[in-house]
Amino acid sequence: MKLDAYLERIGHTAPLGVNLETLNALHAAHLHAIPFENLEVMLQRPLSQDAQAAYEKIVIRRRGGWCYEMNALFGWVLGQIGFDVQRVSAGVRRSARGDEMLGNHLCLMVRLDRDYLVDVGFGGRQVGAIPLSHETTGHPPFQMALADLGDGFWRLHEGGPNAAHSYDFQPFVCDEAALKERFEHQCTYPDSVFRKHLSVSRREGRDLVRMRGLLMERMKPGRLERHVITSPDELLETLLLGFGLDEPDMVQLWPELVERHKALFPHW
Repeated sequence: MKLDAYLERIGHTAPLGVNLETLNALHAAHLHAIPFENLEVMLQRPLSQDAQAAYEKIVIRRRGGWCYEMNALFGWVLGQIGFDVQRVSAGVRRSARGDEMLGNHLCLMVRLDRDYLVDVGFGGRQVGAIPLSHETTGHPPFQMALADLGDGFWRLHEGGPNAAHSYDFQPFVCDEAALKERFEHQCTYPDSVFRKHLSVSRREGRDLVRMRGLLMERMKPGRLERHVITSPDELLETLLLGFGLDEPDMVQLWPELVERHKALFPHW
């Protein structure tokens, strides 16, 4: 694993330092260069959550990844630079379904002058480090906030503490067994949302460009643009030109993608 190869992958050429400026610059560059994606999960290919495997996939093969891969790699990068960084096991939608969700998300904590939540694997929503406080921070087109739940957990949320886009975590706490269990569940179980629905996203300037099923969206500050992908050829073209993902095997999933899209978006 080579730090220089990762920096080339994300296009970062500025000097490196153990400071907030470098942390935020790397965070933003990662999200603009590397898409969040679950193609390998949908194609039922073997996956690993270790940093070496993530490096080979994302840096060498120039693919994207999901939280377990993106934050495993980014955590390794930060450690190589000299940051005090810790893996953290989190639970997306713990607000609705309780502790059974813990381990279904991997994020990071970094200690500088303050403690910061760092996450390049939450679908591109968070464009920089978020201080561990009750401040609301702008990540256009989103406003992200943290709430201390009073039970040792904090909640990252968008649009209120009970919003669908939220996850809970204990700062600097990582249950590796829970991460392993939920990773395997989300990779292999038929009811896993990552097995059922295509999810790809990437930052482009202040916009978030994403695919949910066959619905292509560009989320801008104050505006949402939508377009439905209508053919296998358009699917492959969108993945390649929009996200840099060359994956012709996705054509095999076209009938399933159409049916799942109809179920997820009956009016689109």
